[in-house]
Amino acid sequence: MPVMTRETLIKALENTYGKKGMIHSDVEELCDFVLSFFGYEDYVLDNVLSAPERDVFYNLEEYGFLETHREEVNIVRGKPWRINQWTYKKGNIYKAAEAVHEEEPEQNIYDEIFKEMNS
Repeated sequence: MPVMTRETLIKALENTYGKKGMIHSDVEELCDFVLSFFGYEDYVLDNVLSAPERDVFYNLEEYGFLETHREEVNIVRGKPWRINQWTYKKGNIYKAAEAVHEEEPEQNIYDEIFKEMNS
């Protein structure tokens, strides 16, 4: 799959977090935050994240943008070495980026007031 672009990720975040009230500059900041970890890769090792950074990733996981994977490798003494990593759920990201949200037309509250006054 192609590399995740900033434009695609911003659109996806805007269509989810933006709908919930996050302003555009914060959406861009969140996008840059995520891309700073992934770069050109599709995964991030969990042990590079601090606790607050991991919380952001868990939130992105709740919205379906990321998922975790665990891999176990046996080392020399037979102990398992666990590797936890985060990966993009690109299908969900592309789907969210392409989502079209129709805005409700603005209603003129004065029309309703005048209708009530004339009745």
